[in-house]
This record gives sequence, C-alpha cells and structure tokens, in this order.
Amino acid sequence: MRKKRRGKANAALEKDKFRIIKISKDALWEFIYESIIDNQGHLFDISDATSIVSHHDIDFESGNYICLIRNNENEDGSILRLSERIDLKALLRNMPDTTTSLYQDNRYQEISLEEIEVLQKNNA
Repeated sequence: MRKKRRGKANAALEKDKFRIIKISKDALWEFIYESIIDNQGHLFDISDATSIVSHHDIDFESGNYICLIRNNENEDGSILRLSERIDLKALLRNMPDTTTSLYQDNRYQEISLEEIEVLQKNNA
C-alpha cells in the first residue's frame, strides 16, 4: 500500500525507503509552465521580468512546447494584448526548435510579428 506523505522540509530518507513522484500530463504541463515563468528572466535574457508577459502552449501528442514573450506595455504605458494575428498552435506546429537545451546560450530567437506570420503559414 502506498502512503502519501507531505513532509518536513529536508527530512532524511529512511534506509531502504524510496520517495516517488509520478505525475500526469496536466501536472507535467503545470511544472513546465511554472518553471519557465520562474526562470523567464534568465531564459530570455531579460533584466526586468516584470516588464514582459508570456504565452505558452504544449502539444502532448508531439511532445513540443512553445513559450512566446513580449513587452506587457507599449511606449505610453498602455497594457498590450497578444496580437490576434498570432496563433500559438500554428507557431508551435511550424516553428523549428530554437535550441537543443535550455541550459545553453542562444536558447531563443527574437523575431518580428511579420516573421511569426510567415512561420505560421509554413508547413514545417
């Protein structure tokens, strides 16, 4: 019988015991999403991560994930919305990988809305 344990921080692992985490697709998605948000300043080389907003999508069938960031305000301080011209599902499907690892430099590509629209129309 398995026991769920919510435990003490840094509790020692008893001899001949195991600790297991098994998660569903939804929990995996949540972990990826939250990890990217927690580290978006570093991952996208942004000094003030509060100045950006991120948009995410995942395709569990292909195993692909995409995160797009943009400024959250325009020059006059108005909050920006994601352009209706951006289709994250199409971008996820058609954009080639930007990196082979999140632990290396050059993880992301910086591109324009026009370049995004071209990628969305490609059949990559």
